[in-house]
Amino acid sequence: MLKNNCYYVSIVNTSNNKEIFKSKCLQGIFNFNGVGSSHINYYNNILLSIGAPGWEGMDIANLAQDPESFFGKIIEINKDDLDKIISDEIAEINPKIFSFGHRNPQGLTILNDRIFSTEHGPRGGDELNEIKKDKNYGWPKVSYGVKYKSDPSNSFYLKSHENNNFEEPLFAFVPSVGLSSLNNCPSKLMKYYKKPCLIALSLYGNNLRNGKSIIIYLLNNKMTKINSIEKIYLGEEYPLRHFVTNEKNEMYEDINGDIYISIDGKGIYKFRFKNFDNS
Repeated sequence: MLKNNCYYVSIVNTSNNKEIFKSKCLQGIFNFNGVGSSHINYYNNILLSIGAPGWEGMDIANLAQDPESFFGKIIEINKDDLDKIISDEIAEINPKIFSFGHRNPQGLTILNDRIFSTEHGPRGGDELNEIKKDKNYGWPKVSYGVKYKSDPSNSFYLKSHENNNFEEPLFAFVPSVGLSSLNNCPSKLMKYYKKPCLIALSLYGNNLRNGKSIIIYLLNNKMTKINSIEKIYLGEEYPLRHFVTNEKNEMYEDINGDIYISIDGKGIYKFRFKNFDNS
C-alpha cells in the first residue's frame, strides 16, 4: 500500500475491508517484487513471509536485521487472534517475528513437521533454507550472490553464514535461477523417490543456469542436506510462478495426480509426471 509517500505491508480482512495489520512506513526506492509473501499453517499459527524490498542502497535491506521491523522476516500470526477479529473482540492482530534475515522469501512449506523456504538472492545466492524459530539467515550481511551495479557501496557480502553466526542455506544457486514457489513433491514423485522430496519453481536464468524450470530437491532421511537436485527445463516462454494449492498452501493434485502451475503472462497450466514406477 502507498499512502502519503510511505509504503506499507498490510493484512486486510476482506469481509469488511478493514486493515488488521500494517507495517511501519517504508521510504526509499521500493521494489514490490521483493515483498515475497507465502504462508503456511503451523500448529495454531500462520507463518507469513515478508521480504526487505530495497532496490538500491542498504537502508531497506538493513531492516531484515532490525528487530523492530517486520521487513525481511517470517512472521507468526496466532489463529486465535484471527478468530477474535472475526468476532469483533479485537481490531488488530499483533504478529511476532519467527525468523530474521530474509531478502525475498518467495516459497514456504512444511515437510515432516520441518519448515522450508526459498528466497531470491542478489545476482546469485538463491537459497533453500530450513526455517527454525528465532534463527537469523544473514541478509544483508551474508550472501553467495554479489551486489548489483546500482549499489553505491564497493563492499562485498560475507560468504560464510556459519562463520558469522548465521544459518547456512541447505543449497544456494550461483548464478540465480529466480526461485519462486516451494512445496512438497506430489504423490507420484514421493512414491517414486521414497525420500524426503521438495519441489520448487523458477522464474528466469541465464546461459550458465537455466531458469524457468521445475526443480526437485531430494534430501537425506534426516533432512539435513540435499542429496540431489533435478531441473526440468520448460523453455524460455515459461516463467513459473505459483503452485495451485489449498487454503493451507498444500499442493493440489487432481484425481489423476496432475498438478497445476501458474505461468506469468500465460495462465494456469496442468502438469503430469508420466511413466513413474511406483513399486
